[in-house]
Amino acid sequence: MIPEPHDYLSFLMGVDASSDHELTDLGVKILQGANTPFRGLLVPGGNLPAYKALIRDKLTSGFWNDILGRHEILFLFKLEDGTVRELTLSEVTRPEIARLCTSLNNDPIEKTSEMPRYLAGNPFYREVIETFPVHAQA
Repeated sequence: MIPEPHDYLSFLMGVDASSDHELTDLGVKILQGANTPFRGLLVPGGNLPAYKALIRDKLTSGFWNDILGRHEILFLFKLEDGTVRELTLSEVTRPEIARLCTSLNNDPIEKTSEMPRYLAGNPFYREVIETFPVHAQA
C-alpha cells in the first residue's frame, strides 16, 4: 500500500499494552493484524503527533517503531534504559539509525546501513519503499 501524500504507514510491534481501541481512537486505521501484537497501520498525518506520543509512552524498552511516509522515514527507538530517541532518516542520521537497529535487533551493521532496503524486508512496507525518491534511499 502507498499512503496518501500526508499519511504514514507503521508496522507496530513491541507495544503489547496498546489495544486496537486506543489506536482507532487516535484515528489510526488497522490494515493488518487487528487484535495481535503485530499490526500494520495507516496513520493520518494530522494524527501523527498523537500516534508518536502513544509510541513513546507504550513502546517496550529495547524496541523501535518505524513510520514511513511517501517522502520520509521516522524512527522512535526506546533504549534499554527507557530513553526515547526520535530520528528522521537522512544522510546525517543514517549511521546512528543503523547502529541503533543493529544494537536492538542484532542484525549486522552492513544490513541495517542499507535503509530503506532494510525496511523493505517487511512486506508491509515494500510498495511504499519502491516509490521512494532516490535521494531518500540513503
